[in-house]
Amino acid sequence: MRFIRFGSEWWDVTKMPPGLELYTVRDELKRDYWGTLKKVADMGYQLVEFAMGYGGIPANQMKRGLNDLGLKTVSTLVLIEDLENDLHHQLDYADTIGVRYISTFLPPERFKDEAAIQESVSTLKRIGREVKRRGMKFLYHPHAEEYEIRNGKRVIDRLLEGIGTDLMQLELDLYWAKKGGLDPKEALLTYKGLSPLIHVKDMDREGGFTEVGRGTIDWPPIFRILHEVGVEYFFVEQDTSPHPLESAKASLDYLVSMQAITSTMLKKA
Repeated sequence: MRFIRFGSEWWDVTKMPPGLELYTVRDELKRDYWGTLKKVADMGYQLVEFAMGYGGIPANQMKRGLNDLGLKTVSTLVLIEDLENDLHHQLDYADTIGVRYISTFLPPERFKDEAAIQESVSTLKRIGREVKRRGMKFLYHPHAEEYEIRNGKRVIDRLLEGIGTDLMQLELDLYWAKKGGLDPKEALLTYKGLSPLIHVKDMDREGGFTEVGRGTIDWPPIFRILHEVGVEYFFVEQDTSPHPLESAKASLDYLVSMQAITSTMLKKA
C-alpha cells in the first residue's frame, strides 16, 4: 500500500488504472475513431469502457488497435435491445477484446409498473445466466429513475432481488445516484460489495454535468472507501461537454491533483 496524507488523515491511494467511459467522446470517435483513442491514451488513461457499440470495427482489429495504443478494456455498456436480439454476437465480441463485465440499463418504461418490472426481471435474468455461463459478469447501470420507490422499495432493489446478485450486480454512476436522491458515498456503502465498477461523474450547481472536481460531489471521501466497498475499476465520464477531450483531461488532472491516482500511474507521465 502507498499512503498519502489528505488533510489530517492518511489513506491508501487507489492502485486502479485510470479509465474513461467512451460515451464521453462519442462524437469525436465518429469523426476519427483511432485518432481519438490515441488522444485518450496520450492523456494518461489506461482503460476504456465501450459504450453502445464499437464503431463498426471488427473485434480482432479492435483488440490489435487497443494493444498498439497501450489501452486495455475490462467492460462494455451494451443497449438492452442489443443483448435481447444479438446476445451471442455481443458476448463473442466482448470476449475477443478482453471484456470481463457486460453492463446495461433499461429505459424507464421497462419498469413503469409491476407487470413491466416482472417482465424486465425475467429478461435480465435470462441475459445474466448466459453472461455468467460465458465467464463474464453482468452489471446494471442505474440512472436517477431506478432510485424511485415502488411498492416500498427502490426499483434497483426490486431488480437485484428479483434477479439475484449471483447473476447481476451494479455499475453505480455517482452522478445519477446523487440525481436520484442518494449521497454518492452513501450509495457506495449501501451497495457495498455489489458495484465492482463505478462511473466518476460530477454535478454542477444547476444539476448538470461538469468535469470531475469542478462540481458539487465531494470526491476525496469517496476515493478513500473504494477498496472497502469492493470497487475494482472506475471510469471518468461526462455526458455532455462543448469540448469532451478537454473535459476528460481536466477530470484526470483533478484526480492526480488530489492524489486519488499517482502521476507515475499515467502512461505518458
